[in-house]
Amino acid sequence: MELCEWQRLLPAYSEARILIIGAGSAGSRHARNLLRAGARVALTDPDGQRAAAVEGAEPVPFDLEGLQRFDGIVVASPSVYHLEQTSAALAAGTKVMVEKPLATTTDGLDALVALDEGRVMVGYNLRLHDPVVRLVQWLHDGLVGEPLTMRLWFGHFLPAWKQGMDYRTTYSASASLGGGVLFDAIHELDLLVWMLGSDYDVIGAVVDRLGDLEIDVEDTVRALLRHSGGTIVEIELDYLSRRYRRGIEVIGGLGTLRLDWAAARLELETEARSERVPVSTPVSRSYELEAEAFLGFLRGDAKPPVDAATAAASVGLAEQIRRAAQ
Repeated sequence: MELCEWQRLLPAYSEARILIIGAGSAGSRHARNLLRAGARVALTDPDGQRAAAVEGAEPVPFDLEGLQRFDGIVVASPSVYHLEQTSAALAAGTKVMVEKPLATTTDGLDALVALDEGRVMVGYNLRLHDPVVRLVQWLHDGLVGEPLTMRLWFGHFLPAWKQGMDYRTTYSASASLGGGVLFDAIHELDLLVWMLGSDYDVIGAVVDRLGDLEIDVEDTVRALLRHSGGTIVEIELDYLSRRYRRGIEVIGGLGTLRLDWAAARLELETEARSERVPVSTPVSRSYELEAEAFLGFLRGDAKPPVDAATAAASVGLAEQIRRAAQ
């Protein structure tokens, strides 16, 4: 599949009836985007009032029975429930989009991948974010040669990230709900899998709670990895950075690629070429494209940007990092 095949989707499947499980920030966003794309949306959540708060969506009782009534299921519940609820959707015979991560453990993941049969899309919206697509395209086109080192970083102060709510009550803050920055920022691991593949040795790692946030999960991850092809990779994730930071840097044999969210800039530097491209596409656009991609997936027009087997690779990589830190 071409990197941008998802961009050639036909118009939205307006007849689709979709159930979204979970009416938190992710589920509500999916509901709004799918409604705008023309789908009929039902929304379920253990908190019925929260499900009823999304205008245009039909609130329905929280129940995993009767999933076969829907053309598609979106699993947007806390991460710890993703494996169970995705399995239930597949057992009902429907296609499903599950928010990242696909699971919080590799236990039972092989069975889920075996059930997939082309019916699972995993919500890694950054694969649809234009500057990320361009960087990966440049890398795969060989513009900087063989990658020698990579660095991927993410930091966002959790109370600021969860603005408008008590961060202590969110899934991010709770081990029992699958929280912690390692899984919350698993986008970085998925992007690494996209760029290089999934075969890594974890040389060393720290997964720890270093700050004074009122959480029972890690707020900091530092990991050093070596890809089977020789590339050295640094991963930096945290809930502590007071100013939002995120980026990717690739140093290759012929030059450097760099995407810096904070500086809103994509850069390519080689001996013969230097480009600095302002990043103007909002990340919100990638969520809209994700909704369109899911509707195209339901129609059968295109494969999902990330399937179950691909998403399982980032879960396995997260587990490797956690084991290396013990």
